[in-house]
Amino acid sequence: MYKKRQITGIVIKAAFNNQDWAGPCKDSLKDPRCYQCVKGIVFVNWGRPIEEDENGFCKGEIRNNELWCWEQTLCTKYFWGNVLGKWRHAQVGMPVYFVYSEPDHSFTLWGKSVIDRIENDLKPYPTLYFEPFKPLPQDRWAKRLKGEDITIARKLWLQGRYRYLDNEREAYLASLVEGKGEPPNKQARISILSEDYYENLNVRLRRSVIGELEGVADKEGREVEEVIREAVAKLIRDRGS
Repeated sequence: MYKKRQITGIVIKAAFNNQDWAGPCKDSLKDPRCYQCVKGIVFVNWGRPIEEDENGFCKGEIRNNELWCWEQTLCTKYFWGNVLGKWRHAQVGMPVYFVYSEPDHSFTLWGKSVIDRIENDLKPYPTLYFEPFKPLPQDRWAKRLKGEDITIARKLWLQGRYRYLDNEREAYLASLVEGKGEPPNKQARISILSEDYYENLNVRLRRSVIGELEGVADKEGREVEEVIREAVAKLIRDRGS
């Protein structure tokens, strides 16, 4: 029987911002926490290394009046776009947690808000809007978190800017925000059983195909089984069965 996970929250991986996510970073080229933007390995500045103006503030390239860095307005305009498409499982009122990545690939949890509205048809990027929030005091930031501890994918979180959370992971992050969290049981697969029953089907796939499926699932914050079931369902619909 397949155990279907109930999505109850979202965690967003924003690049570090040394102005409390309320303005362009200052002296970012000298700030090791800004390594992702300096190296151009995140979507900030369209994935290109950032520069500094004459006053030492971060600057990037403006294209078609689009903001080149969502981080600098995250705690003033309270929105986040999805470069991969629609927010398939987001709901108004759902809690959202914010982390940034450390150079050792661990994560620091620094903020929490709630989804205020969803504009999935907004161009060019479907957008979440949050209730106003500010970063937690730095002495309450939860550090040295592992991707497998905070996402349902249960593995390193290298690609993608967000992940969906099941009830266990959302409760864990909520407890961290409150300052009383303990690592979840890594061996447990706590989830909500669906009313449907499933049967296992063993299918052999090329390693390259499995790798591509894992890439899609990783970017969308889902598991490979979910991606496969969606593809099979679409095939059946398209063929009229």
